[in-house]
Amino acid sequence: MEVKNTVSDNSGQQLLTGTKVDSYTTILLYSFQDFLKWWYIKMPIWHLRLLNRLAIVVDDQLSLSLLAKTFFTPWHRDYTAMGFLFGIVMRLLYIPIATSIFLMIFFAYLAVILIWLILPIATITFIITSLIK
Repeated sequence: MEVKNTVSDNSGQQLLTGTKVDSYTTILLYSFQDFLKWWYIKMPIWHLRLLNRLAIVVDDQLSLSLLAKTFFTPWHRDYTAMGFLFGIVMRLLYIPIATSIFLMIFFAYLAVILIWLILPIATITFIITSLIK
């Protein structure tokens, strides 16, 4: 029994006439669309996940959430009035500093994400303006 296949003949040899080859413009258009999808959809999602992980790690390193939860507990479990007072004072001094460090890191990485999104458009704009002048 003979099987008719447009890609191979009866001897199993592949035939190139049965396949369709895309044109260079189609390949270029697909590559451009794939780049835009990667640059503006996949990578921002990756960056936002990394930002979430970065926020968790920085919060863990600075102990912000832990110090906020234990704000009224005494310093080193010293249950005297001085232990309570010293614990509250130390947390009042440390939490604003740690919060400002956390926010600086958070907004710096947000700036990196925004630069990532603007970079191709700015590059094309600068190239076009330099060619026009």
